[in-house]
Amino acid sequence: MTPTNISELDLKLTLACHWSFPNDQGGVAMHNWYLLKMLSGQIDISMLSSINQINELNYQNNCIPYYGIDLSPSIFLSKIIRLNYLKNGLRSWQDWKVSNKLNTALETSPTNVVEFIDIHSEGYLFLKKNPEKRKNVVIRSHTPFGLLRCYFNKNELKGLDTWFAFEREKKCFNWAGSITTPSKDLKSRICDMYSIDPDKVQVIPNLIDTDHFSPKDMKDSQDFTILHVGRFERAKGVETLIKSFISLSKKFNNIKLMNVGTPRGLSLNKCMDLLKVNKLDQKVTFTGFVDYLDLPEFYAKSDIVVVLSEIYESFSYTVAQGMACGKPVIASEIGGIPETTNYGNAGLLVEPGNVDQLTSKIELLYDNAVIREEVGRKARKYIVDYCSVESLKAKYIEFYQSILN
Repeated sequence: MTPTNISELDLKLTLACHWSFPNDQGGVAMHNWYLLKMLSGQIDISMLSSINQINELNYQNNCIPYYGIDLSPSIFLSKIIRLNYLKNGLRSWQDWKVSNKLNTALETSPTNVVEFIDIHSEGYLFLKKNPEKRKNVVIRSHTPFGLLRCYFNKNELKGLDTWFAFEREKKCFNWAGSITTPSKDLKSRICDMYSIDPDKVQVIPNLIDTDHFSPKDMKDSQDFTILHVGRFERAKGVETLIKSFISLSKKFNNIKLMNVGTPRGLSLNKCMDLLKVNKLDQKVTFTGFVDYLDLPEFYAKSDIVVVLSEIYESFSYTVAQGMACGKPVIASEIGGIPETTNYGNAGLLVEPGNVDQLTSKIELLYDNAVIREEVGRKARKYIVDYCSVESLKAKYIEFYQSILN
């Protein structure tokens, strides 16, 4: 008889990834954390990641098994990577070492289903050395390097275009028994790029904590605040944003821009020079890194959220978080972002790098409080229906159940 519930399957699932929340708070770490919390108590699930006391305590407090191994590079390797000496080759070597350590740890693990991420091909050696276990290996594809590298310039590829990165990715995708993606667009892209059978790939959106990210109003002034969350660099469209902000500030005196995230790189200097020339640097704030627990407060202080990526994004947590907080979001029409906004029905889409189009969309929202409220309401509803734990729990359980079936 075919098992009808997950407990009968004796499923033991391990997520293997060197990034873990709360020490790491990027999209990959957040997805794994939401997934672990959602499935804990439903199935036997554990996390295999880097040794980290903060992470270990967090998982212990949430009754989720956490197995830490030393995945950090040697002091010598770290120093020469920073010096840019054979940077891409050394990062390739470090990726191989991480993959080897994960494989060694999993060889003695009682787990019968393992999920890796595509980034850095961390599952490469486990898949290579254990062909009999491949059918029970899942790769969660966030955005593979083979796709990302098409969007970076030469300088940005330093340390990213690691030796054999594409070749390892292709082997991992083809060896793994199952692949999941957060968007239809990413599924289509990786099937074409890596020659993957579409039947092997399931689309399951990323999870959002819609209780943590929920509508609140904490505005304390009459200013119209535009919020940008993320790395302040060219790839995130910040130069486009600053040019648009300068244009808008010539028409409206009460517009301000708040940037949440660590400012860095050449784009920061370029943008600050533009702001100073136009005497607008006092209207732009940089908060630096903001902890996940405090992020909703910053969404609550904003009028609109902008996500202007000029590189491929398969989903965009920032888009989804802003929408969950009931804010109107203006986002780039690139990759899987249109799906996150329900193809523009729950948000506004702009062509990446198009300053005039962005300026027009911001002005539309500035002039129309009713439209802002309506877009924000639709945004919140769509994310609750599309990305919340309640809406996706059954789908994830059904997927993992199907692996052992």
